[in-house]
Amino acid sequence: MKKALLALVLLMLFSAPARALNIIRDTEIETTLLSYIRPIFKAAGLNPDSAKVVVVNDSAINAFVAGGQTIFVHTGLILKARAVDDLVFVLAHETGHIAGGHVTRGIEQYKTAQTTALISAVMGGLLAVASGSPDAGIAVMMGGTSSAEGLFTAYRQTEESATDRTAVDIVGRLGYSMAGFTNIMDTLARQERLNQGANDAYFRTHPMTQARRNDLARFLAEVRPETPDAAFDLVKAKLSGFLDKPAQTLAAYRGTTAADKYAQSIALYRSHKIADSLKILDDLIAAYPDNPYFVELKAQFLFETGRIPEAVSIYARTAAMRPDAPLIALTYAHALLEAGGESNARTAADVLTRAGIREPDIPLLWKLLSTAYYRLGKQAESQYALAEYHHLNGQDKEAKRVAKKAIETADKKSAVYQKLQDIIDMK
Repeated sequence: MKKALLALVLLMLFSAPARALNIIRDTEIETTLLSYIRPIFKAAGLNPDSAKVVVVNDSAINAFVAGGQTIFVHTGLILKARAVDDLVFVLAHETGHIAGGHVTRGIEQYKTAQTTALISAVMGGLLAVASGSPDAGIAVMMGGTSSAEGLFTAYRQTEESATDRTAVDIVGRLGYSMAGFTNIMDTLARQERLNQGANDAYFRTHPMTQARRNDLARFLAEVRPETPDAAFDLVKAKLSGFLDKPAQTLAAYRGTTAADKYAQSIALYRSHKIADSLKILDDLIAAYPDNPYFVELKAQFLFETGRIPEAVSIYARTAAMRPDAPLIALTYAHALLEAGGESNARTAADVLTRAGIREPDIPLLWKLLSTAYYRLGKQAESQYALAEYHHLNGQDKEAKRVAKKAIETADKKSAVYQKLQDIIDMK
């Protein structure tokens, strides 16, 4: 019984439940966010071409880094931002973590904190066994846990304050407004009041908002107006259209700006008012013929409502406008394959092959490519693409099975033969 008690406490100390991230992939949103992140990286002395962004479908006002050059941005941060300056300050703050190597150093600090907790847990367990008093053992364990948490929290709060100052420098150099910091702090202050006494990880590892305001007070004396940004307004409208309830979106976007119309078209589509939605999109496309995302959205709506030939034509237009966008190529190829025919399959295979060079880690891309090759009678290529699909889904046993079957008929002098062999030889 006493051994079980110690094991349980150790499990509680060191086992954090993993929560899968709900990722959103969208060319417009990712492109727009990178248009802010790359100049921020450059201002921080980082290589702007190494910047990556991942959009997380989460209503919390948050962004984070987890090593490498990738910033994870919650949809809640975008939707609740008053202006682009709010987003830029947070992105600059997270970039400060990357530039300062805080993730790596934070891991070392966390290991130190874990060691403190582990020693206390072991000592508490030994005391419980020796004294026959589980309560005494638990007291030692919990005391050590508090010390470990305090050690790590103090480190993180110091780090967060330093990164705020880095963000101030970057925001100023890029010409954005510190109103973004004020807006974010106002929102977080409201959350603090709602979460008083809660065991919230953010508020345990970040300085309280008033302390952050005080620390940056000299930069808030004369704040320039918020920065107008049409691209940010469109991204925010798009997210509202797809994530908020249609009635909520239509209430929030009642005007006549491009962002208003964009949000309205999505909300109406989700309300099954297809004709009204497409009419608004046609007006936007006519007014902004160089915007590929209005065209892409129309193609998506046509495709999803079964108007495949029309969708193929519209997707071809947006793919020509953004030939460097693998996600657009993917949806275009999908529509081509749904339309059927050898010519469409050939075009789909070409489009997907070029997209795979830019972004080879999308499972659906390989599944569609397998279908395209199959319809073209290219069995070895089709099986190779299917094996890649299984590999990217973590199904290596199935990937090897498919590859072994395909290699029997593949031309030994072909590139696909070597690719199949590589899959078979995977460890």
